[in-house]
Amino acid sequence: MKTVVLLHGWGYDATLWDAVRAALSPTLRVETLDFGYFGAVPPAPTFDARVIAVGHSLGALWWLAQAPDAWQRLLCLNGFPRFLAAEDYAPAVAPRVLSRMKQQFLRDPQAVLAEFHARCGGHAPTGTPDLARLAAGLDALATWDGRKTLAARRADVVALASRQDPIVPAMMSEMAFGGAEFVDAPGHLLPLTHPELCADWIERLADA
Repeated sequence: MKTVVLLHGWGYDATLWDAVRAALSPTLRVETLDFGYFGAVPPAPTFDARVIAVGHSLGALWWLAQAPDAWQRLLCLNGFPRFLAAEDYAPAVAPRVLSRMKQQFLRDPQAVLAEFHARCGGHAPTGTPDLARLAAGLDALATWDGRKTLAARRADVVALASRQDPIVPAMMSEMAFGGAEFVDAPGHLLPLTHPELCADWIERLADA
């Protein structure tokens, strides 16, 4: 039985995957990881072999930068191998934008979360925010870089992006992956807005 492991992005939790999990074939073993941004962190699953990894936003970056040997294939949803622009990486998010967000988060984290969730598409988790873990997630967005892994394993990675993503613009997705599959949809939450499509791609990767 193939194992699929799902990891959400910044500002969300494992409930992001509920509709995707419901749409997946029962022949797949499905696990979730959780950054612990809201409530207790579930135990991390143990992998007997390399898995079909699925990451949303920061979750995709985590697989590339922090767990490059854990997966057989990777589906990036609204994802990126690096978040911030650099001399050799553009167009992407300007460092000053994330720096300002981090400063605002220190002053009023609830307001930053509310604005971020509204920009993403309106969905917000219901748990109590863990501010320390959320702050660490912003640091990860500033420092993690998975471009070397992506370059080495490009044939094993599929990127699914939104054409009207307010967090990761289409030009950034195209530049980062050089061949993203685009969905003509607004928002930054493909696992919520297009769960059947996400499930279909997961099953394709598992069958390949």
